[in-house]
Amino acid sequence: MTSLQPENVSFTFSTEFDYEYRRVFQNISLEATHPELGSIASLSAIKIWRRFCRGSFLEIMDANSDELHQFSVKLFDNFGRVRPWLLEPGNRCGTGCWGTELNDGEIIYVLNISVVKEVRGKGLGSTMLKELVSSEHVDDRDTLMCWPTPTEFTDKSNWKFLQDKQIAFLRKNGFRRVGRTQFLAYSPNPNHLSRFIPANDDADEQGREFDPSAIDNLSAEEVKQNYPIHFAVVNTHGQEVIDTIRRHYQSDPACIHNPDASGFTPIHAALGRANLNAVQVLLELDVTEDLKNAKNIEGTTPLESLTSAMQSSREFLGIFMGQWDGYTQDDLTCEFLVKRVMGMPLISNNLEEYIAKRRWGCTCGECAGGWLSKHMRFRLCCAAGMATDGMSFEMESFQRGVPCNGVDMMDNVMCYLPLTLQQSLFKTFYVGYQSIFDAIYNFLERTDEPLSKNVILMRTLGERGVSFFFSKGGQIKYAFDAITHSSDKQSPLGDSSFEETWENDDQFMDLPTCSNDLEFSLVR
Repeated sequence: MTSLQPENVSFTFSTEFDYEYRRVFQNISLEATHPELGSIASLSAIKIWRRFCRGSFLEIMDANSDELHQFSVKLFDNFGRVRPWLLEPGNRCGTGCWGTELNDGEIIYVLNISVVKEVRGKGLGSTMLKELVSSEHVDDRDTLMCWPTPTEFTDKSNWKFLQDKQIAFLRKNGFRRVGRTQFLAYSPNPNHLSRFIPANDDADEQGREFDPSAIDNLSAEEVKQNYPIHFAVVNTHGQEVIDTIRRHYQSDPACIHNPDASGFTPIHAALGRANLNAVQVLLELDVTEDLKNAKNIEGTTPLESLTSAMQSSREFLGIFMGQWDGYTQDDLTCEFLVKRVMGMPLISNNLEEYIAKRRWGCTCGECAGGWLSKHMRFRLCCAAGMATDGMSFEMESFQRGVPCNGVDMMDNVMCYLPLTLQQSLFKTFYVGYQSIFDAIYNFLERTDEPLSKNVILMRTLGERGVSFFFSKGGQIKYAFDAITHSSDKQSPLGDSSFEETWENDDQFMDLPTCSNDLEFSLVR
């Protein structure tokens, strides 16, 4: 057979932008060819530009493929930011080598590396990865990510053997596990923490010791017989689930602590479903120690399971159903009860007030209306103030009784008006539009109340030009869209120019942080 000399192998890149999401996905192909053997290896990857997803990261990943859907929902939120659990100390963060740097740069998702059988074991696969990393397609701030998953196997044991080989290959080339997930990542930055973790010290995937098929292959009747409390928690509510739990507890007090084949205890199952009746009776029977238990296939505590379920429901309803109406009362009551039992901080010790504050995702306890955080208020206030000032400079463009073409104006708020309104603007209309921004600015600056169309409407009644603005088809939502989109573009979800401007301002930097700080969809 012809010997494989590295200098005789040529590498050729080809790229193609995605048809539907050209600004988000770029398909990268790398082919290795030999003058006598022909094509001997190939690599395929997708470069992902998250900054162009504009708060639709999960939806766009789902539209591409099931693999990218599973990858994205596991590690990132809808803004392409890494999930909080990866940043927090605990079981799920693994070695802890991956953190907020995953929010920076682009993602190069490696789909496949293939080497023809005749030349395997000669380092060609590793060379392909090195060629990719050193190419123009990868920057030091980018991250290569991969899900080692064999596509050709005959049985479960063979699949496991092939997957272990893939993982060993990736680790040999500097990839390290992201948390304890199924995904591995590589940083081109030689000073990244992952570069200092020996391959043998890398974290294992969570839950490999569990066999989910042990439950999946059971009939409903068999699950009910083997795991009666779990079955009741998942399938019944109200007095029925209460009676079932109490009946089995009286026969065997230890049964409320027994895990299923995936390692989940009854309280874990109850919180994962936010089954309030089940949670209440289990807490009453004292499952406090089980609340710390993360020895299961997901590596989550019962509270983490509830949090994950709440977030998944929020993302599904908001992204795929188009409307999220806040966390449910049962979700938040379960959360409140468990946190109180565990001695964790609460944003209110009163259940009714806790639910009101947490309904829209507030974690600081200071959001106006439960959704408008201090940081968000500051951003919107600045945007409204800048819009008001900018519009003042455009006033000289108008002549009395003569309409202007707003399309040609230099301010940044005209584009949020319908084109029919932009093309024939009278000064009185423009003054009314400016009055809306001015009212928004003053409201956000001088009150701590939540922003709404009604409060701005009441504050602009009688203001110069406002009646004319409304009579010609103007709406308050146009101003809301302008300040929200402007703030979004300047936030860390955009170009971070707002942070660069205000990073040394104590008033902004001392504001409490909250999960709602960048939730622009709540404003809209």
